[in-house]
Amino acid sequence: MKVGAFWGCLGMATTLAGASACPAPAPVNSPDPCAVLSTECQYCTQPGPKETCQNAVSTSDDVQCTVALDDQDVVADCVVPGGGSDASVEAPADAPPLPVCDAAQVLPDAGCACVPPCVTTCPAGGCEIDCPGGATCQATCSGGGCVFKCAAGATCTDSCDGGGCAFQCENDAVCHDTCAAMPLCAGF
Repeated sequence: MKVGAFWGCLGMATTLAGASACPAPAPVNSPDPCAVLSTECQYCTQPGPKETCQNAVSTSDDVQCTVALDDQDVVADCVVPGGGSDASVEAPADAPPLPVCDAAQVLPDAGCACVPPCVTTCPAGGCEIDCPGGATCQATCSGGGCVFKCAAGATCTDSCDGGGCAFQCENDAVCHDTCAAMPLCAGF
């Protein structure tokens, strides 16, 4: 399932403060958002996000569950443990695995795999950040020009304040990507 901004949003007007993000309609074959959310709810550690999560699931309404899946507090707090991944999802068999991303800051031209707890930044720009299957990743690129890769089974909340980033969201990944500045980003 892909959740995030879609190509139609790229045509929307931008301001100096940022661009609006439009949620993409879920593909017909995508998993039930309430089923996905119910899995995450059991791992909420704070009362506010847990209540948001449980209230949405109790409605069994796909729209409310999708809104909760996009809620930044729920994304940050309700993290499914065991962010291990299948190496075949991360890279081809003959390629060496990417090093683990620094939890705080990635360097320019660095390629790394973001594994929980992953809330990392790339202030200088030009980084590649991979979120392997099963992981929940939050990354920001204030310098722009980053490549964010979200593998199948991962949940990614990536933002590109510097613009010009590429978001690669595989099928069966949950992506909440934003591009806040010119030049526009690609891929969402």
